[in-house]
Amino acid sequence: MVGSLPENVVAAAMRPIAEFDVPQVLRANIQRQSEKLMGLAIALLDSGMDESQVRSIVDHACASYRDELTATILALREQNEN
Repeated sequence: MVGSLPENVVAAAMRPIAEFDVPQVLRANIQRQSEKLMGLAIALLDSGMDESQVRSIVDHACASYRDELTATILALREQNEN
């Protein structure tokens, strides 16, 4: 990866989300979440936390968001089918 450490941490955590077939209406939401995760990673690294701890925390936060995003996508698809 070519970015800064926080960028790489967030990119790795968000990779599974990038593989989703995400409706256009949710893309801005994903961008905002990515920016929030970037802020979190930077703050944690600035506080002196080591990289593995930061990766773990960002991965956990992203997994929680991924679950919510999946539920939202499924609800939108169901709504569009009806």
